Amino acid sequence: MELLTADRPLRTPAPPSGRTPPMRLRPLALAAALVLGAAPALAAPALATPAPTPPVPAAAVSNPPGVHVLNGDSRVARHVACPAGWVCLYDGVHYDHAAVALLPGTQLADTERLNLPDGSRFTGEEGISAWVNNSPVAYCWYPGKDYAGTAGAMAPGARGSAHDNALKSLRPC
Repeated sequence: MELLTADRPLRTPAPPSGRTPPMRLRPLALAAALVLGAAPALAAPALATPAPTPPVPAAAVSNPPGVHVLNGDSRVARHVACPAGWVCLYDGVHYDHAAVALLPGTQLADTERLNLPDGSRFTGEEGISAWVNNSPVAYCWYPGKDYAGTAGAMAPGARGSAHDNALKSLRPC
């Protein structure tokens, strides 16, 4: 069977009387042949296995505006650098495990209410242990929810730790 294309037209036997130019497919017929020939390839993705459902519903990982999850798995130690212009909070004094980034100006009255895709939160031993301020905004962190307690400074371009998972709230100073 011969494949018909614009370069390989359908040829008919020449009549005994002489030469006949080769018959060419019309543009509409050629387009229909191409579409019909591609139909099985286009249908193949639809027959593939559907994407797995995320383990945690999207509503469970909603966070306040300005909060972006960098590493949503609190069980695996994986350092994720803090992007330029952001303030980052880490569950791990070595800037590993779970991590979130905040847009400059974002404030959090209770870091324990942040949600991670693995279903965990920044509570107890998984509380905020370290921070990086790569933003141009000076921040203050507090050992209590709702900005309670003595403020710790988070200068622009600085990094530090909140010993014993002490960072419970933060806001621009």
